[in-house]
Amino acid sequence: MFRNPLTIGVDIGHHSIKAVVLRQKKSELELVAFAEVVLSAPVLNKQHSVNAPALLSAMRKLKKALPMGARTTSLALPDSAVISKVVQLDSHLTEEESVFAVEQAISASSPFPVEELRLDFFPMMGDTFGEQSHTHPVQVYATRKETVDSRVAVMRQARLEPTVMELQTHALVWLEQYLGEQQGVEGNWGIVDIGQTTTAIGIRGPAGSVYRREVSFGCEAMAQVDDAFSGSGDGTARAEQFTKQLADNLKRQIQLYSTTYPRSALQGIWLSGGGQNLIIEEMLARMLSISVRKLHPLSGFQRSAKLDLTLEEGGSGQYAVAAGLAIRGSSA
Repeated sequence: MFRNPLTIGVDIGHHSIKAVVLRQKKSELELVAFAEVVLSAPVLNKQHSVNAPALLSAMRKLKKALPMGARTTSLALPDSAVISKVVQLDSHLTEEESVFAVEQAISASSPFPVEELRLDFFPMMGDTFGEQSHTHPVQVYATRKETVDSRVAVMRQARLEPTVMELQTHALVWLEQYLGEQQGVEGNWGIVDIGQTTTAIGIRGPAGSVYRREVSFGCEAMAQVDDAFSGSGDGTARAEQFTKQLADNLKRQIQLYSTTYPRSALQGIWLSGGGQNLIIEEMLARMLSISVRKLHPLSGFQRSAKLDLTLEEGGSGQYAVAAGLAIRGSSA
């Protein structure tokens, strides 16, 4: 009588809103539905706040394409909207004392009063911290209350129940980890999501850490490439130029990752996002000296024959964040 619960991952972007619905099926996840609503006007501003009426209208349209029983929802925040900090806490502090210590540490680096922030923190994993340690490292995340609360309020107005608020790059890493395990991929791989205006980079580091960056480069750069060619040149030449620009942006990030985690060599990267099809894989792999593969975010789930046909009709690269959020929600 009771079926396994459905989890929804909702990716609120500047140009569209995407949703992926998953269901736990034994040890695997089943793809139940996916949908996208293109926005006539942006629902996000530069301060990462949402236009609540416009977002609610879009969510109601999106919900019509989702199963009626799907309510549990996971959302993402842009990495640039979140303050990230590692602090050392005394191992003998009570929970209340730990909260106070975290608030003090964040208040020193936040441009906003701590009273205006939502905080989340947890001990970092690692085998180098024994029972005798007097302090231990804690990962802290903070963002403005309005950034979180406005999104949660809209979801509830749309009769959805938000249970997880994750970082965008963390959602990508959840997807990379799940699909990597499904496909038996060996070594340490990162994921690069090419959006309309920004590219997100997520790489799993040691001790549960995540190397994450956002760079100001996306599909919109192709318009500048087209202008540079002034109508001349074929599609391959344009793709080569776009690929070179992406490589230039990624080289520094990969170098920084290698410097930060010298013992966790990067084997390759997955490409996702709406801009993945603008890239020449072989050329990018050659320029970065690592393996490069295009990621199909919805291909690693069980699914019906009907959904198979739908996937064949168009690409699914833009659903990477939403799929990662749905995976994250199913594990909550």
